[in-house]
Order: sequence, then C-alpha cells, then structure tokens
Amino acid sequence: MAAHSNRRTPFAWTEKGLGDDVPPDRQRLAFALQEMCRRLTVRTPEGEALTHPTQAQAAKHLKISETALTRYLHGQHVPADKVTVYLYDTACRDAGGQQNLGIAKKELLALRARAAQERCGNCSRHREAARAAGQKLKLLQENQQELERTAEEKSRELRAARQQVSVLKQETQRARNAQPVPEAGPQEGRTAATAATLLPVRRRQGDRQQSKNETAAALSIASRVKELLSGGRPDSTLALLLHTVEASSPAEIALSVALLRTMSEHELAGNLVHIYGRERSDRDVVHTALKLHEQDAVADAEALLHAATLRPRSAI
Repeated sequence: MAAHSNRRTPFAWTEKGLGDDVPPDRQRLAFALQEMCRRLTVRTPEGEALTHPTQAQAAKHLKISETALTRYLHGQHVPADKVTVYLYDTACRDAGGQQNLGIAKKELLALRARAAQERCGNCSRHREAARAAGQKLKLLQENQQELERTAEEKSRELRAARQQVSVLKQETQRARNAQPVPEAGPQEGRTAATAATLLPVRRRQGDRQQSKNETAAALSIASRVKELLSGGRPDSTLALLLHTVEASSPAEIALSVALLRTMSEHELAGNLVHIYGRERSDRDVVHTALKLHEQDAVADAEALLHAATLRPRSAI
C-alpha cells in the first residue's frame, strides 16, 4: 500500500537554520547530515514507507535520540565516529548506494574530524571565561599565600616581642632583687608606734636608703633604654617602658623621666609620661606629679596630669 500523500514538504524538519556562531566546517557537516536524512526510508511497524516521516520517527530509525539528531542537524554537536558511520551506512542503504548520497564515507569522516577540531563562538567565549577565571584563581591563591606568609611573619615577630618582654621583666626583677633591702620604713614605724601608744607620731620626711634604691632602679632603667636604643631595638625599648610603668614606683618613674631628659631622649620621656598617666591610678599619677615638681620638671608634671584627665572615669 502506498503512503498517504501530504501537502507538507517531505522531510521538512531537515531544513534547519544554522546560527552565526556555527563555524564553517560544522556548517558543512550539518548540511551533509541534513541531506543524508532526506535519503532515509522510514517505515511503519507494518512495513509501510512513510513519505512524510517525523523527526522523532527518523531518530528512532537511526537509533539515536531526537534531541541528539536535532543538535547534529543544527551544527551544535558533532557526532562521534561510530555514530557518523552508522548514520552514513543507514542512509546509504536506504538511498540505494553511495552514488545517491552525493558524499563518500571517507569524505564525510574527514569533514567530521575537521568539525570536531573546530571551536564554535560559544566555545571560544567559554574558553576565554575559563582562562580569566583561572587567572583570577591563580591571583587569589597568590594573595592567600602572601597573606599566610605575612601572618606567619607577624606571628614570629609577636613571639619574639613576647620573649623580649619576658627577658626585660626578668632583668628588671634581677636588678630590683640585687638592691639592698631597706630597714623598716616610715609607714612601718608609724604602724608600730600606733600599736604601742595613742600619741601622735611625726611623719619622717624621707629615707636615704629608699631614695638610694629608687635612684639605682631609675639608673638601671635608663641604662637599659640607652643600650636598647644603641642596638636599634625601638620595639624592645617600648616594651621596657610598658613594664616600667607597671612595676616601678612613682619616685622611680620621676627619676627615670629626669634621666631620659638628661640623655636627650625627650620622645621616650614623653612616651613614658603619657603611658603612665593613661595606665596608672589617679593616686599614683598625683604622687608622681609631685615627685616631678620636686625635680623642677613642671612641664612633665603638667603633661602627666593632662594625660590622666583624658582617661575615662578620671577624678583628676
């Protein structure tokens, strides 16, 4: 029985338009595959030849998916070698021989190889995007490595600074321990006198041994500052000043400031005054300011009080 006639053009679905981004060899391969599909003889399950087979029927006849056939005919995908051979052999059998296809198998496979090596416009854009992403990733990795190196260096510097502070504390403690222990001072004398009698005891105006010890401590601090400065170690010098503020008495601080002034280390002296006024209590600040006044260091005393007033909750 002959196939039913249809007003539609036979194999109209093979006339695929190709996009501008399809390279030349892919276009030629797509046109060759379209022409081959027009030579197919698609039959119904009953064996009747279809004059107007659908694309889905043709794809089933070629044993591939309809989506794959669409992409081959549009030039979007290049079929593998085995698929290309099967398509050609099927079309050649249906057409009644190679002479009816207009292209030899060897020529079709060569065209397929050139099309596979050709890159479409989208592939080029994707390749460029991948290259830019790769460069960005490389830059990010380099930045990460640099940050890790910087963090490691900072960590080493921090450990070294902590070790220096520890050494400075030990040196200061040894210097203080090496000083003679004074006899019972005025406060202890007043305590004992108060316990023995209710009569008022006149406060002593000073203690030579204590003053000697304070001077020795200040000389030790100034000597260590000078040693660190000559060795080019400003970070260690600052660490020493911080420890000095924490461990020294008001008299020792006042003497240290005076000694730094005589050494022309005015910046360090100012830093010591500022740190002391910021870190110590109002009582210690006032006591130290009085000691500075006794040494005629009026400007340092005023700077010390001013630094303390800038501290939150200062009563000065």
